[in-house]
Amino acid sequence: MKKLLMLVFGIVVLFLIIYIPFFADKDSASGNENEEYEYEYYYNDSSNGGEIMDETQSQTVSGDMSAPGIDVNPDSYTVFVNKEYGLPEDYVPDDLMVPDIRFYGGFSEEKSYMRKDAGLALEKMFSDAEKEGMILYGISGYRSYERQKEIYSKNVTMHGSTETNKVSAEPGHSEHQTGLTIDISIAELTGSLLEEFGNTEEGIWVKENCSKYGYIIRYPKNKEKVTGYSYEPWHLRYVGPEMAEYLTENKLTLEEYFNYIPISAYTDSIISDVQIIP
Repeated sequence: MKKLLMLVFGIVVLFLIIYIPFFADKDSASGNENEEYEYEYYYNDSSNGGEIMDETQSQTVSGDMSAPGIDVNPDSYTVFVNKEYGLPEDYVPDDLMVPDIRFYGGFSEEKSYMRKDAGLALEKMFSDAEKEGMILYGISGYRSYERQKEIYSKNVTMHGSTETNKVSAEPGHSEHQTGLTIDISIAELTGSLLEEFGNTEEGIWVKENCSKYGYIIRYPKNKEKVTGYSYEPWHLRYVGPEMAEYLTENKLTLEEYFNYIPISAYTDSIISDVQIIP
């Protein structure tokens, strides 16, 4: 009997060692910590149902805003951040605040931060949407360099540097560090960041009106090979009212405005902001 009890005890211990980490990872991925909203992953062309725009396609541009060189000033509302252009490790906006909006689920204070002008504009947009019967939720705003590093390091630990570098942007290359970006969603999607948001009444309203508040949908549909990111109707970037109206009217991304030409390795791999490596 004693041997049998010892055998059962050993089996139980082995079960706990193997399966507790498994369920812990599943729990995290399910959104209990909302960590999936902080991942930045490459996108596979084959998974996109939309037509990819030919990068050589000509466009008729209205207005007289001449494009300067690529904006690399971290404090600028039009600072350019992507896989090639990053922010300094020690950069933290000096005017961070928490906008008075609804945030879905429990978040750390950091995720609720936005730069002041971006936050105030967001408050106005959410308020106006609510007046029309649409309730929007903030999901993830500011993301520090330290947090990006934590996410990236976790992926390296789990999957190795080679695989991680195929799918995950390095620390300092997230627009969220600017304090000018926020991911948004609705209760009907349980706060998830899905392409489906773009087809909802709220998502359509945001697309049609966000430029009035200085925001753009940073990674629009059919521009995947231009931006290097998958279509993300939930990912809003503050660039100021004048620039937002100009880009929206002319159907331009920041890449096109700055005449940015990515290196070949960059065009081969397109990032998605939220998917998790299994």
